[in-house]
Amino acid sequence: MAAQMALNPGTTLGPYEIMSPLGAGGMGEVYRATDTRLERVIAIKILPQAVAADAERLLRFEQEAKSVAALNHPNILSVHDIGEARGIRYIVTELLDGQTLREILANGPLPLRRTVEYGIQIAQGLAAAHEKGVVHRDLKPENLFVNKDGRVKILDFGLAKQNPQAARRPGDGAPLQFPNGVETAAGLALGTAGYMSPEQVRGEVVDHRSDIFSFGAVLYEMLSGRRAFKHDTAAETMTAVLKEDPPDFSQTETPIAAGIGRVMRRCMEKSPEQRFQSAKDLGFALEALGGAPHSTAGHPALAAARPRMGTLIAVAAVMAAALAAYLAGTRIGVEPARFERVTFQRGYIKGARFTPDGQNVIYSAAWEGRPYEVFTTRVGGHNARPLELKNALVVGASTAGDLAALINVRRIPTTSWIHVGTLARLSASGGTPREILEAVWDADISRDGKQFAVVRKPGGPQQLEYPIGNVLFKTSGYISHPRISPDGQVVAFLEHPLFGDDRGYVSITEPNGGARRLTAEASAVDGLAWSQDGRQLWFAAAGLDTQSAERTVHAVTLAGKARRIFGVPGDVTVWDIASDGRLLFTHENIGSAQMVASPADAPERNVTVLGHGVNGVVSSDGKSIAFTESGPGTPNDYLVFFRHLDGSAAVELGEGSIFGMTPDGKYVVAGVPSQPTRLRILPTGAGEPRTFDVAPVQLDHSSISWMPGARAFVFLGHSGTAMQRAYRFSLDGGAATPLTSREGAQSWNRVSPDGKFVLQGGSAGMDWAQSVIVDLATGATRAAPLQEGEAPIDWDQDGSHFFAVAESEDSATIFRIDAVTGSREVWRKIRPSDPAGTLSLSHFFVTPSGNAYAYNAVRVLSALYVYSPK
Repeated sequence: MAAQMALNPGTTLGPYEIMSPLGAGGMGEVYRATDTRLERVIAIKILPQAVAADAERLLRFEQEAKSVAALNHPNILSVHDIGEARGIRYIVTELLDGQTLREILANGPLPLRRTVEYGIQIAQGLAAAHEKGVVHRDLKPENLFVNKDGRVKILDFGLAKQNPQAARRPGDGAPLQFPNGVETAAGLALGTAGYMSPEQVRGEVVDHRSDIFSFGAVLYEMLSGRRAFKHDTAAETMTAVLKEDPPDFSQTETPIAAGIGRVMRRCMEKSPEQRFQSAKDLGFALEALGGAPHSTAGHPALAAARPRMGTLIAVAAVMAAALAAYLAGTRIGVEPARFERVTFQRGYIKGARFTPDGQNVIYSAAWEGRPYEVFTTRVGGHNARPLELKNALVVGASTAGDLAALINVRRIPTTSWIHVGTLARLSASGGTPREILEAVWDADISRDGKQFAVVRKPGGPQQLEYPIGNVLFKTSGYISHPRISPDGQVVAFLEHPLFGDDRGYVSITEPNGGARRLTAEASAVDGLAWSQDGRQLWFAAAGLDTQSAERTVHAVTLAGKARRIFGVPGDVTVWDIASDGRLLFTHENIGSAQMVASPADAPERNVTVLGHGVNGVVSSDGKSIAFTESGPGTPNDYLVFFRHLDGSAAVELGEGSIFGMTPDGKYVVAGVPSQPTRLRILPTGAGEPRTFDVAPVQLDHSSISWMPGARAFVFLGHSGTAMQRAYRFSLDGGAATPLTSREGAQSWNRVSPDGKFVLQGGSAGMDWAQSVIVDLATGATRAAPLQEGEAPIDWDQDGSHFFAVAESEDSATIFRIDAVTGSREVWRKIRPSDPAGTLSLSHFFVTPSGNAYAYNAVRVLSALYVYSPK
């Protein structure tokens, strides 16, 4: 091994060229460098001789580096490569721009909101590592880095792991002694005094719960501005870890909320069995107490994904108590409200009703990534019983004990939470369902069980029927949560003007026909229930007041007078109201990861800024991506972000919902959801935004396709009540003109590279087998060679193939298909490492050369609650 020395700019280590030093310490020297193969800036760390010269320790280090590289988590420093050159061992990571948490804490304690935001992100990173069997063992502020965009990264996984020869078992002797006062020698440390768990101090073999203790010490420091265990010598500090509790918060300068103090103290229990048993439980407890951070939460929005990436864990008694305490505090009135948790598994709940006696609940859920199934459980109990009804959703319940359910459901492609299935009736006690009507999107059953309200789309706009066959309302958007009034006279429903986007209104049908809106437009609305007397409707919405950017519970009278009932950290969905006034609702953490792989065979990474990224499009060279963000902190019309994929920070371009980006990455095309005839052209560099009005055409939420030369593009839109079709628009301005004479519901339009053909998708995501290829010169059409369940993505650059995707609930396969013969090859298979709560993998984008791809991974993790107002 050559003597380690400072590296001068221009020095090369394999494909990496040194640019400048970044820092040095016990774990080696770090440099800014360029990856000459991929033309990106990276960080390269030169390993200490103590590590590089020991074959066994080097092998262990390389194994751990490979484990960390496989984690691919937004809150863990990405490891790109390890290698040796010029006799020097090195590790290559992403380049970060920001400060360590230690540097941030030099200015004093953090505000509660930032503490919780950082804490949730750290917990999420730890959870991802622990699931892969990787334990950090040296979590401390020096090993936590906060990027300029607020993203927290955990550094140096495994580098402080103990040498196997130095491993100790209980009873092996005195605690380890640390040279240099506080830390151990480089590569030999078992941790850092003051942040080590008691079992580390005793030299015992540790597991993931040791990291949770260290997390508690970091959390204490963020809250108080002082270390949890700090004495004059390392030996005294470690003795305090074994025998003392951290100073009470009353001794700190900043008052600390009691709830987060309880979380911190539980982390630092001396016995591992008394701590949180997983980092996921810990993260959820923080979310429940302090609210989800921008990096992991937001309000629902946008067609194909309802972003917000949370880590909701269904256990945690501490969460139940903390959430109940929080909720009780938000109730306006003299008596506190009561919240009782009903479900305790991990996954997504869609559809729930009280039984007629109000003592039991019937609900449909997808637990741990499995298909939807219907369950029944007693309020106050802990054991749910399956009704042996799988791939089904509960949509209604009568007082006679009959259920309305959608069976054989399938998710609508390009959306995350909209399904279609066969309406069926069955008993609340189970049994064989009796089929009523096919191709139903949502439904309800009347109180007496005699009639159904249904939402259907029979070859045109979506429509609400009550009773079946009697059309009451139509929309070019979509309808959800139809609810028949207690007297059976009218139907309330949620009206969403944009297909797939959950902004909208609470509306009600009129006895003599038509419908009227009871509320102003909410930025997100989900869940609806009648009060027992039929005088009010309770619903969950965001954006109706200034108190929360997440969905909170509201009530509105039939005259349109609305009031806010309560809000919680995270989102809620309203399902039912019992005869005694209790509310059945779900508490949800919703998130979307905007994933990208560039080059296409590189590890995927999440480039989300606010935890709510969707609709990502990549430049032709694979070097940049643009996407939409929505959630807390974003305006009603969302935000468009752009970032280079060399590790640079994301740049906010302006308001809008992204439709596409010019192939050269210089401009982004975005829509304005609140003004559906408006188009915005946003420069990614120098230049001024431009806005065009394409009225009377309204833009439907879909990605655009560029004509040759990238001066004009094709988008999906409609005029008035007409069905969707393809329109062409030029960046030079002018009117939007129909692309072809072909009318009818369409859902996708992709122009071939030579501009001669357009691949048009089927009816609004319903039947992709209707997809055709249109000759733009002659208007002639031929069937596109797509199989059932496949959706087109875009053309290959050769013009004779196209990419298509077959989506399932928790996985996807991308094919490259010959446009003439239909022969296909599997191009990529995509599956999330944790399927629990995964609603969809959607909005796939592949560059024409296939050098990069992007998609959204949407997750909702929910728990069912009963709210008793008094």
